[in-house]
Amino acid sequence: MSGARSVRPLIAPSILSADFARLAEEAAAVSGPSGEGADWLHVDVMDAHFVPNLTLGLPVVKSLRAATDIPLDCHLMIEDPDRWAIGYAEAGAYNVTVHIEAAEDPVRIAKDLRAAGAKAGLSVKPGTPLEPYVEVLKHYDTLLVMSVEPGFGGQEFIAEVLDKVRTARHLVDTGHLRLVIEIDGGINTETIEAAAEAGVDCFVAGSAVYGADDPARAVRALREQAARAAGAQV
Repeated sequence: MSGARSVRPLIAPSILSADFARLAEEAAAVSGPSGEGADWLHVDVMDAHFVPNLTLGLPVVKSLRAATDIPLDCHLMIEDPDRWAIGYAEAGAYNVTVHIEAAEDPVRIAKDLRAAGAKAGLSVKPGTPLEPYVEVLKHYDTLLVMSVEPGFGGQEFIAEVLDKVRTARHLVDTGHLRLVIEIDGGINTETIEAAAEAGVDCFVAGSAVYGADDPARAVRALREQAARAAGAQV
């Protein structure tokens, strides 16, 4: 365990598990009184090139931004993020995450995203090591550790990636990095505690939220479970 943290865990429900025909209602379903609803709304953008799936793109993000006050956490699983990422920041996304495996100039992307008013996020696939990118991460606000292979929801959690989380947590705690550590893939009531203990700050949860009878209540329960595991305040 990385030690007790005072930072409140963040929960980012993934609309990949929501009903795409009712996205405004699905966003409303995870909102709630201040401090109780979703902290971010995770939006998976896939282009059927970088990953073998096709989901939604910028027009839907723009519409969703107009339909909810929950900060949008846009995860771009796409080729050529150097070209396309800036559009999501300009559309009002709170955090825009690109993949290190797809980015040609990740430092420039981070600067452009920040200049456009968004937080900049960098994601690594399960098999991608963290160490070669520590200097690059100094330019970013969020590190998204994938705990499944990107492309499809409902996959089984890959526990081995928690070693990367622990490394990142140490770098943050010792002042070498200043960023939010996020995890995406297979997060549910059975896996969230291990992720919290390893040092995750923000938890992306899909079916664990949208598969529940009461999505807002599921968000609160996951946050409380993560906080207990990390010794943090709710």
